[in-house]
Amino acid sequence: MLAPVVLALEQSPDMVIKEGQSVNLECSKKKSSSTAMYWFILPSEKNSSLTQLASAIERGNPAVEKGFESHFKSSKIKGDSITLSIDHAFLNDSGTYYCAESDHSGWALQQSPDTIVRVGDTVTLECSGLGNVVKTMYWYKLPTEKDASMQLIVYSVEGGKADIEKEFKNHFQSNGTRNNHLSVKIQHALLNDTGTYFCAESNPQ
Repeated sequence: MLAPVVLALEQSPDMVIKEGQSVNLECSKKKSSSTAMYWFILPSEKNSSLTQLASAIERGNPAVEKGFESHFKSSKIKGDSITLSIDHAFLNDSGTYYCAESDHSGWALQQSPDTIVRVGDTVTLECSGLGNVVKTMYWYKLPTEKDASMQLIVYSVEGGKADIEKEFKNHFQSNGTRNNHLSVKIQHALLNDTGTYFCAESNPQ
């Protein structure tokens, strides 16, 4: 369950490397109670989606996702940090890398597929969690601008009302989390609503 503390991490600064070089990306968590850490890549190609690269559970062995094992390696969680190593980087390794932390390992979410809307259109983004545990659900936006950071749009506890962030209240609406489902409606979409949208969930302690 990808928790909102994804925004409270310290990771390696932007860097440019040549094809064939090796590099280590560092990530340190701020929440010492977290039990799992993750690495993701958002490839630089147009219309690409966020892809998980690796994960590690506290006191467990790291796992690199299928398709990335050839030249990606992840360390175990050491103290409050995790390292992603890229051995002999390829051109298609270009992208934005994100680290995240969670109070629980793994997640299972289903969300709306990629959608293209015109300025002025209205669109509803759907997200469903799998499981029966009462939880909090979130929607985030990653703007298309270079060096943009993930923005929290809305979050809601199961059965509670939606708490929409101030900058999105003008034309974003949500009825809150119901039966592990959280939708957000964008009314009369603006050009600056363009971006990649992610849903996430976290379980109670």
